[in-house]
Amino acid sequence: MSDNSNDTGGLTAVIQRGWLTAGALAVLTFIEYIVATSVDRPTLWLLPFIITKGGLILEVFMHSSDLKTLDGGNA
Repeated sequence: MSDNSNDTGGLTAVIQRGWLTAGALAVLTFIEYIVATSVDRPTLWLLPFIITKGGLILEVFMHSSDLKTLDGGNA
């Protein structure tokens, strides 16, 4: 029974991490919108936001760091 409670705690942490990441992506998107509408040529200004958002998506939702292990992260 104690294993089940540990699984629930782990699931809660994963869900919380997902919501925090989604919130961070929303904030970054809002800032991107403000920059894009207020700057004449915003491409270079938007590049850090694009890279940051891509990195967050790759790490949190696609688990790209698991690719570094030999078994693909399936333990």
